[in-house]
Amino acid sequence: MASDQATKSYVPFAEATKVERLDAHTYKVHLDERFCIGTVPNGGYTSSCLLAAARVHLAPRNQPDTLAAHFEYPNRAAVGPAIVAVDEVKLGRQLSTLHLTLWQGDGGGHGLLPVAPWVDPRAGARRVVLAYSTHANLRSLAGISLPTGYEEGSANAMPPAPGFVAGQGSGGDAEWVESKMPAGATAGYARSLDNWRFFVHRDAPLVPGVLDVWMRLASGERIAQAALPYVVDSFPWDMHVFLVARAVRGLFEAVPKEEKKRSRGKGVVVEGGQEEKEKEKEKGDNFSLWLPTVVMNLEVKAALPEEGVEWLAVRITSKQIKDGRFDLEVIVRDVEGELVALGQQVALIVERARNMAGRGGEEDGGSSSKL
Repeated sequence: MASDQATKSYVPFAEATKVERLDAHTYKVHLDERFCIGTVPNGGYTSSCLLAAARVHLAPRNQPDTLAAHFEYPNRAAVGPAIVAVDEVKLGRQLSTLHLTLWQGDGGGHGLLPVAPWVDPRAGARRVVLAYSTHANLRSLAGISLPTGYEEGSANAMPPAPGFVAGQGSGGDAEWVESKMPAGATAGYARSLDNWRFFVHRDAPLVPGVLDVWMRLASGERIAQAALPYVVDSFPWDMHVFLVARAVRGLFEAVPKEEKKRSRGKGVVVEGGQEEKEKEKEKGDNFSLWLPTVVMNLEVKAALPEEGVEWLAVRITSKQIKDGRFDLEVIVRDVEGELVALGQQVALIVERARNMAGRGGEEDGGSSSKL
C-alpha cells in the first residue's frame, strides 16, 4: 500500500464496473487504469466487470447473485473499452447458467465495432476472459443446513477481529500491521493494490504457510457483493513471505549477509539507517516479477448485506510453488466469522517485462492479479 492514503484519489468500485447495454446479449464496460498491476487490469477486477454484465442481464429474473463462477484468462486485458457477450446456457427458475466472454481490440484498438456484431476477430478482437457462471438470489435460497467437521478444526478458524476492525482506531495494533509498499517499489506499478488496505500479522504467520489478512477498501467504500471476485484476487504485495516454507522465508525479509559483505567490498556501507534502505530496496526488487492469473474459481457461500461491509477476513494458502507456477486457495469470512466466499486459482511466475510488453502477435494468457 502507498504510505499516504489521504493523497490518493479513488474510483468508486461501482463506477469502475459500470455496464452499458448494447443489445439483448451484449454489454460494454471500460477497464480502469487504477485497477492495474503494471499495464494489465487485475484479473479479479475484470471478472467483476463480467459478472456486473451478468447481473444486469439477469435482473428481470431476479437472480442478482453469483453462486459460482469459473474464469479463464487466455489473453492479457488492457485498459480501455471491452465488450461482454452473454450466452444463455440455461435459464432456470432458481438457478441460471451463463457463458460470458470479455472481448477487447488488439494493441491498436482494432476489432471492436460501433454497431452489431460489436466485435470482429478478423480485425483484431480477442477473447480476454472466458467464464461460466451460475446465478441465483442467495437471499431466497432455502433448505437443509448442517455444520461440518471442517468448522470444528481450530486451524481453520480465523483469528479474532482486532480492535481497529471494531472501530477502535484506524491503524494496526500490537499484533497486526498494515502492509505497505516498500520504498524500492516502482511508483505506480501496483495501482490495483492502492485500492485496498491490508493488515497482516506483525511477526510470523499464525499458522506456517498461511497468510491471514484483514482488508478494507482504501476509499472508505463498503465492500459489496459485486466486489467478491476482486476480493479473492487481491493480496498484500509481500504475500510470498508468508506462504513459503520457514526455511526459506528469511531470503525475502532482508538483504542476505553475504550480499551486505559484497556491497561493503564495493564501497557501499550498509549500516544504521542505510541498512534499512537496503532492505527496502531488496523488497522492491520483488516487483521484477509478475504473477498473472491463468484460471480462477469463485464460490459464494453467503450474501453480504445490501449496504456492504467495511471489513473482510481473508485466509490465503498455497500448496506448491514449482516450475514457475503456483496455486492459491482463498477463504473469505466476515467479522463474525461467517464463511462468505471461496476462491481457487492457478497462476504463473514470469518476468515483469511480460506485463509491460506490447500486445502484438501470439502470447501466453494471464490477467494480472498480483505482483
